[in-house]
Amino acid sequence: MARPSTRDESTAVRVTVLETQVNTLAVNLDKIETKIDANYQTLHTRISDLRDDINQSIETKHDRLIQKLDEQNASATQQHKAISDKIQVIEKWRWMIMGGALVLGYVLAHLKIEKLF
Repeated sequence: MARPSTRDESTAVRVTVLETQVNTLAVNLDKIETKIDANYQTLHTRISDLRDDINQSIETKHDRLIQKLDEQNASATQQHKAISDKIQVIEKWRWMIMGGALVLGYVLAHLKIEKLF
């Protein structure tokens, strides 16, 4: 058998070294992909948690706002009722005074003042 030449041995060594380097790169690439996937999952979880927190905050503030609006509406309705009651009393007195003035005017118009003296 013929002995391989040094050139063939050198090429074989170089190929072996390159194969080792490719395998190392493949392992490192797998590690990087694993880290990227883990970081992606962490980022996805954080974004989801933040979205949930923001939605929760918005819902809480919305509920408080609705509650305050309902309280304001009840207060305004109560105030309008009180003002309406006062206006009704004033209108009642106004019509009573106008009726009394009308009767008094009629009596004075038909009363003969010269017969009184």
